[in-house]
Amino acid sequence: MAAERVKDVGILAMDIYFPPNCVLQCKRILVAVYGWHVARVKAMDDYQEELEAHDGVSKGKYTIGLGQDSMAFCTEVEDVISMSLTVVKTLLKNYNIDPKCIGRLEVGSETVIDKSKSIKTWLMQIFEECGNTDIEGVDSSNACYGGTASLFNCVNWVESNSWDGRYGLVVCTDSAVYAEGPARPTGGAAAIAMLIGPNAPISLESKFRGSHMAHVYDFYKPDLASEYPVVDGKLSQTCYLMALDSCYKTFCKRYEKIEGKPFSIVDADSFVFHSPYNKLVQKSFARLYYNDFLRSCSIVDKDSREKLEPYSGLSSEESYQSRDLEKVCQQVAKPLYDTKVQPTTLIPKQLGNMYTASLYAAFASVVHNKRDALVGQRIVMFSYGSGMTSTMFSFKINEFQHPFSLSNIANILDISNKLESRHVVPPKKFVEALKLMEHRYGAKDFVTSQDTRLLVPGTYYLTHVDSMYRRFYAVKGDTAATPALGNAALGGDRHREAVWDALFPGALREFARVRDAGVLDPLCMVLDTCCSGDGGRGRVEELCHEDLGLPVLVELVATASRLGHKEEWLEWLLFKICVEEEKFEALFAALDSTDGGESGNGFNANHAFLMGTLSKCLTERPEEVSVSNSFALHVFNIQKHAAETLDFTCRGSSELPTGLPGIDVIGYSLVLLKDICAWEPSSSETEAPVDSLLQAEPSSLGTEPPVDSLLQAGLVKRLLKYLGELEPPSTIRKAMAKEQGDQQPAFATAKVCPYNGYRRDLVAVIANCLHGRKQVQDEVRQLNGIMLLLQQCVIDEGNAYLREWGLLAVKYLLEENEENQKEVSELQMQEPILTPEVAELGLRVEIDKKTGHPKLVNSS
Repeated sequence: MAAERVKDVGILAMDIYFPPNCVLQCKRILVAVYGWHVARVKAMDDYQEELEAHDGVSKGKYTIGLGQDSMAFCTEVEDVISMSLTVVKTLLKNYNIDPKCIGRLEVGSETVIDKSKSIKTWLMQIFEECGNTDIEGVDSSNACYGGTASLFNCVNWVESNSWDGRYGLVVCTDSAVYAEGPARPTGGAAAIAMLIGPNAPISLESKFRGSHMAHVYDFYKPDLASEYPVVDGKLSQTCYLMALDSCYKTFCKRYEKIEGKPFSIVDADSFVFHSPYNKLVQKSFARLYYNDFLRSCSIVDKDSREKLEPYSGLSSEESYQSRDLEKVCQQVAKPLYDTKVQPTTLIPKQLGNMYTASLYAAFASVVHNKRDALVGQRIVMFSYGSGMTSTMFSFKINEFQHPFSLSNIANILDISNKLESRHVVPPKKFVEALKLMEHRYGAKDFVTSQDTRLLVPGTYYLTHVDSMYRRFYAVKGDTAATPALGNAALGGDRHREAVWDALFPGALREFARVRDAGVLDPLCMVLDTCCSGDGGRGRVEELCHEDLGLPVLVELVATASRLGHKEEWLEWLLFKICVEEEKFEALFAALDSTDGGESGNGFNANHAFLMGTLSKCLTERPEEVSVSNSFALHVFNIQKHAAETLDFTCRGSSELPTGLPGIDVIGYSLVLLKDICAWEPSSSETEAPVDSLLQAEPSSLGTEPPVDSLLQAGLVKRLLKYLGELEPPSTIRKAMAKEQGDQQPAFATAKVCPYNGYRRDLVAVIANCLHGRKQVQDEVRQLNGIMLLLQQCVIDEGNAYLREWGLLAVKYLLEENEENQKEVSELQMQEPILTPEVAELGLRVEIDKKTGHPKLVNSS
């Protein structure tokens, strides 16, 4: 038997986020209409001119002509992604929803951040942290209609046989901005999240629905290099009203068919409209009144009918253009407008046009204003998206218990406090913010100011966009706590012990999860300081404990990776744990389960970040640090695994970091090996025969210097193998191609460098292994690696300083090694094209008078 159909599917919970910045259309409105604190408004705004005055338009053009009071806008640190992340996170927290309970996530937006990657994928990081990647849904996009499409998708999913019992989540997010001109004051910004499921206090009446779709060019965004739309204002208003008429007629027909009685505007308690600006909302409700008049509905009283009668013979097109009809309709509809529509207009009038979020912000307004008084009522919604798409539908308000009750939704929305907490900026600052965003639209490789002073803790913000256009976000935390704890930890071991006992491990892990550099850096100072001094030894052991401290370090690396944070406290803490305490292998393995964009070969961005941080420490301070054999060998093992699983058929075009975890891991492992192998051997060790090292017992590896342990483990042989599998350097490839003409080049199927500098890094590690080690010199010769190294002494595209490292490697290869010198001199005589100018090494070739064989001698 089929499963019983779930009932009352709709909105269980709602939350809203909007930027803390706004510009006033007219500054007197805040006090006069909403009664907010006069002193506060004066302190902020006495020096400001309203937007009308700044733009040089007549007084009342925006506040009366458009019906708007103020307008929200994003600064450089916020966008539709950050707003979405914030509103989803706060909804889950405020309603105590486990992220694992979300089974479908739909996003409605028309703000283009990426032409391929959906906003939904950015939101997935919230759910990936909890191990929930089984979430259906993507973005819906058609002007302002995408949020409604997302709502319908989620409701249909819950009502279908595909529903798995989890919640749906709808996010509407947009930042509406316009070029300088008459449309600019109709901008706005916000994000709304809605939890979808059965037994909802706000249930969707799916049976009552009317849609109108058509092809028009009223508002569109054809210029992908600009965020601004092309707008035909007059046509757009006509299309809106035409779609409204069509949807209302269909809605009424379906209502009458199902309920057996006609529908008119008195059969709904509230009407909520998509709100580009409030004046259009007023016209829209008046238009519904006019429709009821034409349908001879009884709700139109005698006086109103007499006023409307002169316009009854107008065609539809004529009625859209008649200013007289518009004025009369608004006049006769005003009493009903005040009760059925006015309570829905608070947020749209204060925030402006929020595109996909506008309709649902208007709905949030009526929830805020009427709360439990809405129970039992029907609310009609009209959604419109230019281009065009539109639907009229209705909600039925039911009485359910906390947390999914109307009163709790109103409490969590907290509209009054959120509006009052905004920061009013002068129009000049608003214009400057838009100019900066114009400049950065579609840009890459920039860092924001990260000015989060106006953001409340828990708000996501944009930190930077890297050279590959990837966007990075952080979360503002309660930054006052961690610096204070850091200062306390510096007060001596007694204070460190108190801090540690109070915070380890739970609170420290929570701090580490806060994606905010202002929290992360002091936290690293706390950890590093507490693990130093007389009592630090025990705390270090606790921090390295698999079940206690290691999860703190894992969160720390994940946060630092996401923020791109590389301050000294973090670097020294990770170096202490990974190198000095030899916990690198444990931490690296623990990062396997973190959200870091796995690359398919077992590595993620957090692995790459850790490797990059350690390589930076070793490169910048080689004289201050030393590494263990186990660390060196584990780095080598990571390098081998990466090399065996990496795709060497795609030529890289970026230096490290590339942003591709597997490639970055292999690159940083080579950088680490290069610095480890730069260790200077003693004179006695340089004379040790290679056989004695190769025959050493495995147990003796731990007593050898790290470089010798690596040599015993076959480092040089493996690196020569990798080098030999690569296509020749570009200089040699071009010479060979010129000789071979139309023939297939011999290196056509060879591997290529996965990042710029890969070949150079291989040669650099080999060069450092060769320095002062005759056994390595001999090993290279025995492995037929001399010619291979000679071929690296050329300029190569994508491998800066390859020639310099190649010459250095050959120099170390030949130092006091007659066998190698002999072989190189013979190769120089035979193959001068494919080998370097030995003069670069201070050498020249001569024919030995006794033997008749070529040999190398000093040029001097």
